[in-house]
Amino acid sequence: MIPTHRPYLGDDELRAVARVFDSRWLGMGADTQAFELALQDFLQVKHVIAVSTGTAALHMALAALDLPAEAEIIMPSLTFVSAPQVALAVGARPIFCEVDPDTLNIDVDDVQRRMTPRTRVIMPLHYGGYACSLDELMCLAGRSGVRLVVDATHAFGSTYKGRPIAEQAHLSCFSFDPIKNITCGGGGAVATNDDELAYRIRLQHNLGIDHDSWKRRQDNSSRYSVIAPGLRYRMNNLNAAIGLEQLKRFEQFKARRRAIVRQYDRRLADVHGLCLHQHDVETSCPFSYVVRVRNGRRDALSAFLRRREIETLVQFTPNHLHPAFAAHATVLPTTEALYGEILTLPLYYEMTNEDVETVVAAVCDFFEGESA
Repeated sequence: MIPTHRPYLGDDELRAVARVFDSRWLGMGADTQAFELALQDFLQVKHVIAVSTGTAALHMALAALDLPAEAEIIMPSLTFVSAPQVALAVGARPIFCEVDPDTLNIDVDDVQRRMTPRTRVIMPLHYGGYACSLDELMCLAGRSGVRLVVDATHAFGSTYKGRPIAEQAHLSCFSFDPIKNITCGGGGAVATNDDELAYRIRLQHNLGIDHDSWKRRQDNSSRYSVIAPGLRYRMNNLNAAIGLEQLKRFEQFKARRRAIVRQYDRRLADVHGLCLHQHDVETSCPFSYVVRVRNGRRDALSAFLRRREIETLVQFTPNHLHPAFAAHATVLPTTEALYGEILTLPLYYEMTNEDVETVVAAVCDFFEGESA
């Protein structure tokens, strides 16, 4: 089976984990701090707080804003369930909006239409690793006095108009789970240039404790104070050690992902029955390759590819259609139409040119069979 996503892990990551094992300090520590500093340099921001998951990153980012009860957070419905779940977790209301059918990124005009005096946050997703319109969103946020908290879990290593994406939002949240552009095995991070928000997040992700256990060990002290509400969302040394090794190979990962996308684009551009999305490969580190299948044939193509031992996904079921979010449901015709067409094809670092051609040949066989 050719999978849709697969992490690359090698001997360097194994040695890094063994080194942490030998140290016997498995929790948050020196590797975690080193990873945060490396991310600050890579993302070109003042502060990075490494956390346990991308969902934890989104949760901590919203919690740091100290939102009023029933505050509204505008987000695309076409995103992972983490976004509305963390909104509800901080007592806010998710307001689902449309996406641009050409890019699958948030529709800025629809965001503006859905804003009310209760709107406090705009939370877009960089879908598939391709940056949304950060300049327009920051301008809208500035005019309206709201915060831009970006779900950048797909987009580690991407840029927007020549600048790293994290420096163009109030808060940006990343994921390092097994299938992301780099992995820590599990993990995430919040990036910001705001000193106060960074301070709050750093406290909150460590149970509100003023001195973490690694610092207490360095200071040879067991004393600490709990000075704020918090949760146990810290990244440990094991995950951070893996992330540090992955960072060293990031340029290889990015180059290979871009090459695969270019190959797909060339080979699938003229396939009747498919629609390719607009994406700027040269400014992005692609996370996924998504096509639109016309004429109601998406599920049939997916089943055909599975018979050819090619995995596909639908990313995502729109959140306004989930039972858990029924109280926040709305009418989103563009998103619902896209949901019936989108299909994610395989894309991962170790995917060979031959693997790509296998996928392309199977897709072409399906449509040729349809027209025969």
